Amino acid sequence: MKKSILSLSLLSLSFNLFAAEADNFTARTLDLADAAEEVNVLANKYLKKAIVDLNKAGGCNEEALYKELRKYFANHSKGELVKDILYRNAVAINNLPIKQSVYENWEKADGFLLGRKKAATSPLALSPLIKIGDEIVGVDKFEHMFGMGFTYFTKHYQKGKDIKDVLSYGIALEKTILGGNVFATGVFSYGDLSANFNGMRFWNHVLQKNDDILGSEHNLGPYVTCSASKWQINEKNPIDFKNYIDASMDESINCSKFAGTKAVGKFKASIKKRGFVDSNNQALCPVEPSKLQEMRQKYKPSGIEHLIINDEGLGKVSYFNEF
Repeated sequence: MKKSILSLSLLSLSFNLFAAEADNFTARTLDLADAAEEVNVLANKYLKKAIVDLNKAGGCNEEALYKELRKYFANHSKGELVKDILYRNAVAINNLPIKQSVYENWEKADGFLLGRKKAATSPLALSPLIKIGDEIVGVDKFEHMFGMGFTYFTKHYQKGKDIKDVLSYGIALEKTILGGNVFATGVFSYGDLSANFNGMRFWNHVLQKNDDILGSEHNLGPYVTCSASKWQINEKNPIDFKNYIDASMDESINCSKFAGTKAVGKFKASIKKRGFVDSNNQALCPVEPSKLQEMRQKYKPSGIEHLIINDEGLGKVSYFNEF
């Protein structure tokens, strides 16, 4: 009985959070227009709108600032920016049907949110793809940046939690309600973990009260300052998501793991079918090892690269003692 209640609870949470997955293998065959400029324009427009509305009340209240910004920078059900991308045709995206993706043979036993019949029309199943600069990623990566990224930010920067403990918390959620078990999508995504981490960086840059965790040379903010008890936009530092989206969010580079052994086999068969094989005709991931090495080096200064970069390739996620 307790097990059934737990299962239902996990399923309910999965429906209400951003547990969508992306197909970065099929993405490599797509000719998507770079949407970075359009997304950046929208983001900076919303930043300015938030500041105008906040200044009507006066005073520089940080709690109020973050609350107002999260009207625009949040998930698909709350954040205006993600709604623009997903539902309002504001930028170019690709809505890849599940049956044309690497998850074409997914069943409920592999991951309920991807395997159920309604997955074909659900925003909680296969995420649309978007190109930001040189990278094609799932739109879900924005949701992770704004959602879990904000959670990371509050835990690490506002509550003083150790960064490794914060990331371990994110890993625990990714293994459960955010993907990596059969009641969600059945996919444990290192790309999601990277998006969470980079979202923390984004929120830290809003006021830039602390140096970037990768080093002060990566400081991109502040996006907002306070002067004469009024919030001010820092026009010299507009938001540019090319500074956050990188190959670590590409799941054909930073390979995912899966909840079940059968699911691993299905996934490998799907990418082999699409021509991603090594010299021994085995499923190939990462498809560009050199890019994975670049990502490992990029995140090494923070000392957490092993928490967001998969060095083991495709396989079954371990729920104990993996990190």
